[in-house]
Amino acid sequence: MKFCSCCGTARTRQHTAADAVRWYQLQHAALFFLMELLCCIFALVVQQWTLTIMVAVTIVMATSSVLFFKSDWQQSKYLLRWPSFSWLKLLMFVGLAIVSSILVGISTDYLNSHLFKATMDYGNIYKPYSYGNCLMVLLMAVCPAVFEELAYRGYLIQKLSAVVDQKEAMYISSILFFLVHFSIASFYWMLPFALILGYIRIKENTLWYGILIHFFFNLTVCVSEIWNINFSELFS
Repeated sequence: MKFCSCCGTARTRQHTAADAVRWYQLQHAALFFLMELLCCIFALVVQQWTLTIMVAVTIVMATSSVLFFKSDWQQSKYLLRWPSFSWLKLLMFVGLAIVSSILVGISTDYLNSHLFKATMDYGNIYKPYSYGNCLMVLLMAVCPAVFEELAYRGYLIQKLSAVVDQKEAMYISSILFFLVHFSIASFYWMLPFALILGYIRIKENTLWYGILIHFFFNLTVCVSEIWNINFSELFS
């Protein structure tokens, strides 16, 4: 007979079966995160980023997100519904996403210039192409918004909720979301951003608010690159 490592009481077959289910869910969540981690490590070691490499990495991570989300379809499909849609709430979230993106852009520019003595230009890789702006929006705004929400606020929270409670699952998935981006300097905004998206997903029982918040947050960055808007100078 097996015994609990905490209190020493005997474990019944029901307890053992529940533990096996939780272990199975945890293994799947770990496998998903390992694949994400490998893709991001590959991105870090690439010496010269090209559009082809960026598209390839995006396709691999998008495919992984869809496949893992689909693997838990019966438990996750309800997240693609929108049970309590509200135009007012949507406009409020979109407005908050745009304002937050501008504030993050200003603070990031300040940190890059004063601490790291560097500047960030997200649009350089797309500028040589006549359709570069469309590709930028697709790869920097549309794909992350859809596939990262499916992966982290969809699949990962769902899997972790079988092991811990939803609140703990939200915290863990948010930390993993931050870690996989390999950007310590982004801690001050990326972790709170992930926590807010996780909270909205749990409270609203849908991924759509999070997808649109994520999309407009990233789209604001794309627009600033396309139109050469420097928010730091604009509001200084």
